Order: sequence, then C-alpha cells, then structure tokens
Amino acid sequence: MAGLRYPIPDLTDGSTLLRAWTLDDLACVEEASSDPRIPESTSVPAPYSEAAGRGFIERQWSRLENGEGLSLALASPSTQAAIGLVVLTLRPQAGVAGIGYWVVPSARGDGHAARATRLLSDWALAEVGLARVEAWVESDNVASQHVLRTAGFECEGTLRSFLAFANRRADAMVFSRVAPN
Repeated sequence: MAGLRYPIPDLTDGSTLLRAWTLDDLACVEEASSDPRIPESTSVPAPYSEAAGRGFIERQWSRLENGEGLSLALASPSTQAAIGLVVLTLRPQAGVAGIGYWVVPSARGDGHAARATRLLSDWALAEVGLARVEAWVESDNVASQHVLRTAGFECEGTLRSFLAFANRRADAMVFSRVAPN
C-alpha cells in the first residue's frame, strides 16, 4: 500500500471535484450544520459558529496528519465552492478504509455524492493500494444506499445495533468495493 496522501492533481470527473478543505469553505460547513442528520452522525458543529466551523475544517486537515484518514471537500469544478465532504477513515485491518460522505441540502439530487464516492474509492483502490473500501449505512437511509450502489458498492449484510448516536442505536448495512485480484 502506497499510503494516504492528498491526490495530485485533485480528483474530478468534470462534474464533481474532490480537493483539500480551505477556510473559504465555511459556508458549506454552516449549511451542513442546518441539516439535523449531518451533525448527528459527523463532527459537523451544531449549532454553527465561525469558530466551530474553523475547528471542523482544522479537524479535516488533521486526519491525514494524525494517520486517521483523508477528508476532502466535494466541490463544484466550475466555482470551486464546497458542497459536501467525502472521507476515508482507516480501519484497524490492514488495507481497509471506511468511506463517508455528505452533501449540503441545496446541492442534493445532482449525483454529486455517488460521483465523489466512486472517484475517491477508485483512487483508493488503484492508486493508494487499499484492498477494501467499506461503508456503514443506516438501514432506513435509502438515499445513501442508492449512492453506494450507484458508485459500484455491493451490500454485504446488516450489523444489528452497530451504530451509536447520542440518543439512540441503529442497525448498519455494510457496503463495500474491493480491489480486483
């Protein structure tokens, strides 16, 4: 495995761009904080403040520095404006990473999440040398399941009461893509 690093050049398919976070992305973090499901399952701050938004972006930078994974802003190629996040989080098993993503409400419905998930997982499997990229999704999150299937992930099963939130637990459906043999 070559190791995680920022992709050079940035990853794009012409419709979706994945790039490093910058402090110019605070508006994206602010909008994400207004969607109750994003802060519930991520470190997006709610309620939002500029200081909390800066802290969120600094945590995204630190993921790579700390060896935890790689977080990228999902952006519009034409404007460079961030509209979401896609992240790889290294698992304890060698060659395995989890993938996560979110898109702000105003940018949903255009396929950005599926394209970002495919771009990052393609790169991780081919360029980084990961053997497996997996995602854990709540069983009632049909939209996220559609994102993963569109990005080439296969559903492997359900882990009962696996996900822990502040006030509840939930089953997780496991999806994965694996490197070709």
